[in-house]
Amino acid sequence: MIRLWRHGPSINAHAQFKQTVDMQNRNQLLRHATAVAMAFSFLASLLPGFAAALQAQTVDPKSVLGDITMPPPEDVSQNFPYGITGKTPPSLTKINHEGQKPYHKHRINLRLFQGCPQVEISEGGRLWATWFGSNVQAERAPFHQGQFSVISTSGDDGKTWKEVFVFDPSELLGGGASDPMLWKDPKGNVRFIGLRNIDFKGKDEFATSAWEFTMLDPENEHTAWTAPRLLGNKNISVMKPLLFPDGTIMRSMDDFKLVGSRDKVRIRFLKEDVDGTPIFVSALPADNDAGFAEQMPIIRKDGSLLTFYRAKNGQKFAESFDGGKTWKLGGYYPMQFSINTKCILKTLPSGRVLLVANDVQMKEENGRKRYVYTDEHGTERDLEKHKTARTRMTAYLSDDDGKTFTHRMLLCDDGQISYPSATLGKDGSIYIVYDQGRGVIGQHTIFLSKITEKDILAGELVDGKSFLNNIVSRPSDQGGGRREGDRI
Repeated sequence: MIRLWRHGPSINAHAQFKQTVDMQNRNQLLRHATAVAMAFSFLASLLPGFAAALQAQTVDPKSVLGDITMPPPEDVSQNFPYGITGKTPPSLTKINHEGQKPYHKHRINLRLFQGCPQVEISEGGRLWATWFGSNVQAERAPFHQGQFSVISTSGDDGKTWKEVFVFDPSELLGGGASDPMLWKDPKGNVRFIGLRNIDFKGKDEFATSAWEFTMLDPENEHTAWTAPRLLGNKNISVMKPLLFPDGTIMRSMDDFKLVGSRDKVRIRFLKEDVDGTPIFVSALPADNDAGFAEQMPIIRKDGSLLTFYRAKNGQKFAESFDGGKTWKLGGYYPMQFSINTKCILKTLPSGRVLLVANDVQMKEENGRKRYVYTDEHGTERDLEKHKTARTRMTAYLSDDDGKTFTHRMLLCDDGQISYPSATLGKDGSIYIVYDQGRGVIGQHTIFLSKITEKDILAGELVDGKSFLNNIVSRPSDQGGGRREGDRI
């Protein structure tokens, strides 16, 4: 109701004022109603996508990540070794420092299994790598007892390496480590994610938990670190996060417990604000053909997102046209590569898209699998020496936002090669790590290659500073490694 003046203007003025106000109100209501009608009309035409986007934006992160709120510092769970729970913080152990006894339990000559490396580079050019290893056994899910993650560094562009930290949860009820991660945030800080696994007999939602540490001085081989931050109870450390121009990030995650469970949604993305606050959680539609999905999206030139994900017969792809809130499955990518194993995608400063993957195709004939590749002349050839999908690690380039990958260069075909990770130097160099024969006698090697776009375009090394397959770590060169008769 409009209250008119009791004194002052004439009655005619009162009436005129009331008429004006009434007309303004009617016009405002009409404009509002029109806008609402147009909005609902537009949404109705996109209702399935809108509903999915709304659901993704409003999903409670706790329902996916668990309640990541930490207890107060005085809580018994925060004071090791008392009251250990899934929220008892882990720590990093410094190794190979001045004054340390040479016979510590994490030394390389005790190691007989290792793999799944990651690589990152500091703003000053120091290289960092991480991978998991064990002195006693091969990888054993779900708790990975006896397994730890190694952090190694190089101050001479990858020529020599030194192991400087380990992430080893074994003192926390025999916990084990798996799938470590190194990545660089939008501010240039190098971060490490350790995935910890403890058998709480089903009584703790953080039996698997991802913890993130940030380096305080990444130019120092024995840098100090921040206290660890609890990210969630999913595998969130296999693929590097996607960085958006506004400083937000998108983390890829997977619920490995549901691998092979038909119609179960498990392949998800967590969008975080610049301060780490969750913005939304989204998911790929259920796809029972997916293995350990290991999805790594890129932003295309039109702003849409593209990701590959690991599947039984190669790589499938998915797209998002709303910033990752909803996803549309595209089926198998026309080019077959990385059959049920990890590949990575990365947009380069030039605008080209880098793909690092296993250049192997699979065919079935008379119930038997044939592993083949196509040579530089377009001729199909059988793999002879290493008949496996995990060989022929190859760098590809796309000129058309990932529609095709017309340029390629073979990096390594020496045995079972898998699990690439890449980072970019300020001069345009591309550093790529991958593993060889994780538990194979004489192998279990972490390799590093340094290449450029020019190398890939030429199909061979043409840059004088490039190199292939420098050894980051090979225990058998240090008196360790698996030996004849060892059962792991």
